[in-house]
Amino acid sequence: MASNRLEDLNDMLFNQLVRLDKDDISDDELKKEVDRSKAMNSVAHTIVDNARVVLDASKFMDSRTDMRSNLPHMIGVEAPHDAKKKQ
Repeated sequence: MASNRLEDLNDMLFNQLVRLDKDDISDDELKKEVDRSKAMNSVAHTIVDNARVVLDASKFMDSRTDMRSNLPHMIGVEAPHDAKKKQ
C-alpha cells in the first residue's frame, strides 16, 4: 500500500535495492526489477521535488515580513494564524 511520507518512500527504495541485489533471480526477473527501479526512481524524484517546494513555501511563510502575504492554496502551507481562523 502506498503512503505519503518521505520515510516510507525511503523504505520502498531500499526494499527495491534489496530485490536488485538478489543473486538467485533469473535474467528476465532482473530486467523486470531494473525496469521497476527506473520507474520508482522517476516517481521518487518527483515526490522529493514536490516536498522541496512545500518546504520552501513553509520557510517563506515563517520568514515573511508582510503578514498579509499568502501562498497559493495549491501549495498547502498556511501561516499559523491563518490556520487558527478556520477552527
